[in-house]
Amino acid sequence: MAKEVDYLIVGGGVTGRLLQIELMQRGLKALVFDKLDKNHSTQVAAGLVNPVVGKFFTVGWRAEEFFPSLAQYYRAIEHKLNASFFKEKPMKRIIANAGEQNIWLSKAHLSKYVDFCSFKQEKIKGLNTDWGVLQILQSGEMNTHSFLEACNANLPSIFESFDASQLDIEQKKYHMFSYRNIIFCEGYESINNPFFKDYLSVIPTKGELLEICAEGIPDDCIYLGAVFLQPKGKNRWTVGATYEKNQTSLEPTDMMKSDLETKLNKLIRVPYSITKHYCGIRPASIDRKPLMGKHPTIDSMYTMNGMGSKAISMVPLLAQEMVNYMEHHIPLSEEINLNRFF
Repeated sequence: MAKEVDYLIVGGGVTGRLLQIELMQRGLKALVFDKLDKNHSTQVAAGLVNPVVGKFFTVGWRAEEFFPSLAQYYRAIEHKLNASFFKEKPMKRIIANAGEQNIWLSKAHLSKYVDFCSFKQEKIKGLNTDWGVLQILQSGEMNTHSFLEACNANLPSIFESFDASQLDIEQKKYHMFSYRNIIFCEGYESINNPFFKDYLSVIPTKGELLEICAEGIPDDCIYLGAVFLQPKGKNRWTVGATYEKNQTSLEPTDMMKSDLETKLNKLIRVPYSITKHYCGIRPASIDRKPLMGKHPTIDSMYTMNGMGSKAISMVPLLAQEMVNYMEHHIPLSEEINLNRFF
């Protein structure tokens, strides 16, 4: 006899797992299919939560909605999973030169920055802060490895690759499971999804990172600049990340290593040694907005994808919107609905 679930979720990264939690909190049966893969983008992600992004000091898309309740949301999930993986963490955005300082000064008077950052001149041991520092508010970090471990241990899961050729879309069955709806949260691997590959504009985006050992830098916050510098304890730091579109190789490259070192050398003023070099693949979209919605011809099939490096901050609210759409037919914003591309 087939086992019945309300939702089959294909993909167990941040997006798939937080969507599963949202569904289960509403009393729905949700099962995740995911292959355990050490190169999973969530596994290698730095897990940073930052509302002020890019070289132009941009307040992130919908930041005023995503960020204020984020820490409270993750505390509730930690309690549910009996785990610890998220913490509010100060961030300091290091202004690199006179040009960047001028960009900031041209925006500093805008009210939208009040809740997210403040400027000051500050000397930070071991770093080049001659042009000033932005203290980022409402920032934090997720230990994505610990998050996935907690989800894998506590949430309904099948740890194997999903074989789309075995899916019976007419009978709504997959092997021994029957479902009401199926939703694909496969990240960049959706480029091979036979149902969505012609409708999803997912751009595989490779990011390479370094782990370094460096003494003498205060480790009470995360530093942002041309690269980020994230403390990992015992004088270890994660440095990242590069951004290469349409790259799916899971091998780090000497070229990107050199690029990271060049940018790091402009930020850091103490000796360091590189202890690790690794990479992951993010799922981005053409317009840098999420890809969410229903398959154009299969009513019971959905996708939630394209979060790039912002899943940790965006998905808690977007998962609610996705479930409202699937369960109560509340329309998705045109900004995120995948039908904007067809």
